[in-house]
This record gives sequence, structure tokens and C-alpha cells, in this order.
Amino acid sequence: MEEKMIVSSEAGVRVGFEALSGEAQEGVDVRRATAYRFLDEFAAKRTAYYRDPSKLNLKKLLAKDIIMFAARGVTSAEEFVTEAFHACESSSEETVIGNTWQAVVAAISSDTLDTGDMMTVRDGALYVCELKSQTNTTNSSSFPQELRELKDKCEAQRRFRRASNQEVRAAFCVLRDKKAVDEVRTYEPSERDMANRDIAGFQYRYLTGAAFWQWLTGYDSVEGLIDDVTLIHTGDVRAAREECLARLQEEMRAALAEHGLDGSMNSVVALKRLFF
Repeated sequence: MEEKMIVSSEAGVRVGFEALSGEAQEGVDVRRATAYRFLDEFAAKRTAYYRDPSKLNLKKLLAKDIIMFAARGVTSAEEFVTEAFHACESSSEETVIGNTWQAVVAAISSDTLDTGDMMTVRDGALYVCELKSQTNTTNSSSFPQELRELKDKCEAQRRFRRASNQEVRAAFCVLRDKKAVDEVRTYEPSERDMANRDIAGFQYRYLTGAAFWQWLTGYDSVEGLIDDVTLIHTGDVRAAREECLARLQEEMRAALAEHGLDGSMNSVVALKRLFF
């Protein structure tokens, strides 16, 4: 097996086959090795997140919609802490894992860079890519703005590359989708949609699921790339997560006791009024 290095443009560090332990090297190609390294970094970032009280604390939990949790059937302060903790970590993870996958794709894909915006050269054209984790990360209101920003980025690259006359195209990519879509689309707003007339006629390549992964990496999916999850070095992330939840439960108990409140959801609502 050829042992070569791949440079991560996001982290500015070298990651490659020889970075894995001897046991992990067997049967793992260099692209997979790179992906595992990025996931190791993801786990380390999550560990730091859980152990930093400024990132996740009682005030951040209380900022959530407490009435929504009550309407969902949450009946106690202890249960609220658990549910709000899951909600906070989930929203935080979505951003971090999205950035991680973008860095992975850029690192293992030829002629691809992640400089905040992901760009790749295919068939002589420079593609400026907008990368989303799932189809539901945008809606009918936010999607036109996403396209507008993508259009602006393409125009900036055209100005920058005017001397070389390199063609610049747009690509809207979705990591996870049961459908494998690869087609050129043109945005046409409705007659009533005056706010988005400025992007009428904007063309972009729309790639989702397996079509996206094959286009840039040669694999058919995230799972096709990460074929053995036991090779991910998670370190202390599980313990840090459990410690964080325990700390938040203690913060809730202490705050309730300080203000003479019981462990009901009404007390959580009262506590929120005191915090905000």
C-alpha cells in the first residue's frame, strides 16, 4: 500500500496513513485514515466543549423554550435538564460535524480546497460549493438566501480569476440524502416573489447523497468512507459528557434551593424569570 501524506487545509496539520497506530493501519487506505483523524479531532473538540462551563451551563439551558418541554411531557426540573442538555449539544454538534465533514471531503478529494468556502476543480471548471449536512437544513425562506450567497461567492471568484479566464460554476451539495441527485438547476422565483428577483436564472449543480460522495471522494456515502467506527479514537468524550450532565443537574438543584423552589416545571419557569 502506498503511504503518502494528505494536507488538511482547514487545520493546517498533516494527517496521513502513518499517523494511525500499527493495528489501525491494516486494511485502511490513506483517505480513510485521514477521515478517521478528523473524527478524532471532532471527539477532542466535543470533550473540550463538555468540560468548559462557559459553553454549556444552567443559564444556557434556561434560555430554551421551557413551555415547549412541558408540552412535550417533561414534568420535573431534573428531566428538563436532561432534555435541554440533549437539545443544546445537538445544535452545537450539527455545526461542528458539518465543518468536520467539509474538511474531510476537501482533504481526501483531489484538486479541492477548504478555505472556509469549499472549492474544487472538475473538468477544468472551478466549482464553488455550498455544503449542507441534510436536505432539511434549509427551507423555502432560507434557501434563496443560501443561493444568493453562493452566487456572490461565484462572482467574486470570477473577478479574481478574470485573467486566467477559468470557468466558475456553483454547486449546492447535500451530504446525507436517500436519493442520489446530480442535476443542473435554475432558480426561478414566482411572480409574487419580488424579493428574490435578483437571483432569477441563477444556475447551480445540485448534488445529494451518493452522487455527491462519488463526485468528490469516490465513496458512496459517509458510511462507505467510515467503514469501521471502532477505529475512531473518542478519548474522554463519553466521560466528559456524563460529567457535564451531572454538573448541570447540580447547578439546577443548587439554584432551586437558593431560591426556595421545588423540583417542578413551574419552578423551572420561575427560575428562568430570575435569570433573565
